[in-house]
Amino acid sequence: MSKRGKAIVKWVIVLALLAGALGYVFYRRSRNDDPLVWKTTKVTKGSVEQVVTATGQLNAVVTVQVGSQVSGTIASLGADFNSKVEKGQIIAQLDPTRFKANLEQAQASLKAAQAQVERSSVDGEQAKRDYARGQALFEKKVIGSAELEALVAKRDATRVDLVAAQAQVAQARAAVGMARVDLERTTIRAPIAGTVLNRAVDVGQTVAASLQAPVLFTLAQDLTNMEVRAAIDEADVGKLKEGLEARFRVDAYPAEEFVAKIFMVRSQPNVQQNVVSYDAILRVDNPEGKLRPGMTANVRIVSERRDSALRVPNAALRFKPPTEMLVPTDEVDVKAGKGEEKRGGSRKGRTSAKVYKPQGDKALMVRFKPGISDDEFTEVLGEGLREGDEIILDGQGGAFSRSDATAKGGPSSAKGRAPRFF
Repeated sequence: MSKRGKAIVKWVIVLALLAGALGYVFYRRSRNDDPLVWKTTKVTKGSVEQVVTATGQLNAVVTVQVGSQVSGTIASLGADFNSKVEKGQIIAQLDPTRFKANLEQAQASLKAAQAQVERSSVDGEQAKRDYARGQALFEKKVIGSAELEALVAKRDATRVDLVAAQAQVAQARAAVGMARVDLERTTIRAPIAGTVLNRAVDVGQTVAASLQAPVLFTLAQDLTNMEVRAAIDEADVGKLKEGLEARFRVDAYPAEEFVAKIFMVRSQPNVQQNVVSYDAILRVDNPEGKLRPGMTANVRIVSERRDSALRVPNAALRFKPPTEMLVPTDEVDVKAGKGEEKRGGSRKGRTSAKVYKPQGDKALMVRFKPGISDDEFTEVLGEGLREGDEIILDGQGGAFSRSDATAKGGPSSAKGRAPRFF
């Protein structure tokens, strides 16, 4: 390489080193000159509600499926969708022709069985008279013992025949009863007074009831009183009890809120993909008929409420400053490089929450015992915080401009998280 080329390379290296040095200086100045600004709020007093949310489905309190116990063809219908029916009202009629014929056949068989009883009774009386005459002739030695024994056997046989004929009468009478019941079942009546929710058949349709009763109608007893079956998570079921007020909305009326009460919390668990929930039954009045079966209800239940509670915003619970910005305390060991609670402390095994107070360019960790919590605030119990205390929500500048601040639990990574208790 020529001397000129070597000189050019040397100048390029010098310029590169100079540019790197200048960039490092500007970088250090930008980090050190960026002032730290705390975004703070104050501990206040106000209402805090512990809320349980769930989704459920609206249903009538009593729903009855009306089916047919006999097979046949639908001859007529006495009710349709949304029809109001009374208890005992005819809502469907099956073709009764075959069942009438079966009843007449059973009645004829009953008459034949009754006639057989009469014949057996007459034969029995005749056998008794023959035995009496044979006994007299046997005593006069006109007939032998063999003839007398034959008369005895005939008499006893007619008695047995009479018993069998009477059993045939009872069997035939039962067949008549069954045929009459089947004929009556061709008339489908409403078992309750209510509203027809569903009609599953049409005139001329054949229903088969060989294995199970087909459903013809679904009736709701009273749509002015309805219930919501809400699925409650197992973590929230202990917060509920009977009589608590609940509020819910449906998509059909998004601006209107309906008031209900918890009627029952069922003990039977529902397990789906290892997720356990329990059914809470809510009763609600529906005088205007706005609510309909099958609607999805978004339920909100206030399980507990504090009207004048000392509270902190949940955003303050999610905030965690970098380790080097913490004020050393008995609980925080900054020199060890860990901004965490020391092991073996007095708070071991106790549920607590923590917030941070501004101390110049440092943050002082303050622990407290949390109470109930809602979407915005958490109740403060015990000592540690007072009304009007300033606490940190976020920070800008200083150590927060470093790339590792977020990774160590900075404010940007905490957005949208629920409050965490330690």
